[in-house]
Amino acid sequence: MTVTPNEEVAAFALLCDTAGAVRRVLYDGLGAGLVASGQPFESLLDCMSDEKCEAFLNTIRAKGAVYDWEMNVPVGERVRSLHFSGNVTADGIFIVGAVTRSALTKVYKQFVHIGGGSSVDSASQGAQASPPILPQEDRDSELYDELARLNNELVTTQRELVKRNVELERLNEIKNQFIGVVAHDLRNPLQVIEGYSQILKNEVLGELSAEQQKVISVIRRNSDFMLKLVTDLLYISKIEAGKLHLELQETDLLTLLEKNVELNRLLAGQKQIDIMVSHEDDIPPLRVDAPKIEQVLNNLISNAVKFSYPQTTVKVHTAKAEQEVVVAVSDEGQGIPEGEIDRLFIPFESLSVKSTGGEQSTGLGLAIARRIIEGHGGRIWVQSEVGVGSTFSFSLPR
Repeated sequence: MTVTPNEEVAAFALLCDTAGAVRRVLYDGLGAGLVASGQPFESLLDCMSDEKCEAFLNTIRAKGAVYDWEMNVPVGERVRSLHFSGNVTADGIFIVGAVTRSALTKVYKQFVHIGGGSSVDSASQGAQASPPILPQEDRDSELYDELARLNNELVTTQRELVKRNVELERLNEIKNQFIGVVAHDLRNPLQVIEGYSQILKNEVLGELSAEQQKVISVIRRNSDFMLKLVTDLLYISKIEAGKLHLELQETDLLTLLEKNVELNRLLAGQKQIDIMVSHEDDIPPLRVDAPKIEQVLNNLISNAVKFSYPQTTVKVHTAKAEQEVVVAVSDEGQGIPEGEIDRLFIPFESLSVKSTGGEQSTGLGLAIARRIIEGHGGRIWVQSEVGVGSTFSFSLPR
């Protein structure tokens, strides 16, 4: 039977079973029909209060009674911070929720007061049997009401932040789509420029003067850089849109590594840099996307050459651990200041360390490498000391 206090109060009272499911709505002074019999008590609350709800019920079961817990309840289009008390009864768990602390006390006392009457079911009788410790009458309820109001504003702000985050994610997706479209549309004309500049440089259309060769070399060098930048932009926009597709197949990592080192020996030779390769015995084949891992290797090895001084050595070493294979690329270059290491894998970050031969960089290579390695379930990291050099390492699961 539903019980009504002596006067209308902005509160409600429930009888739940020991598992927390509502058995009966004893009183609903909020007039919102917030919860119905058979529903779990937690369904009454805002999703952000799930953990606190579980702690609330567990504390009642453990201690027998609790008083004045604050949890958030959606009421209409608003989320309100309500005060809750509860205690174990003969028939389950008796719970009271109210808009203010004074209302909570009033409703609870009225239920306790009529606890032996014929109009009250066993939940109220249980409440009379083991009531929680109530505050002194002269406690400043206005202070608690103000705290409740401030908490409600905080909840509203949190919900607004959630909405803003959703909007930011939507805008980020639009940004990635825009970059992808622009990069795709720019790549074709850049490929044409690169192709025709190569034809001119090879003197297919006629012999060129030294000055003309110099101009064509500038055109080709910059078109190569722009094409790589556009390709990287297209690639990272796909990755950030969650479209990193891996075609895994069993791959001999050492063969892949040797192939990539040979590709970088030309650039290294121009700076009189030696590339040394070493590995432990019995490096097992790995299930990886070979072209993407080759892209990572090319980035790390070419970077080591770019940022190393002439007549130094770049070392590439492969080792196996219990659950993974680790590849490390070490240089004898400038090293990276400690305060800049955390920015290495962020797209377009500008660092104080510059290439030693004027080589250009898109600022996207390491960001792409990190996403590729993490997509394989691996790790990528760096150790560096200014004036000594850097070692970039990545692992792949066996």
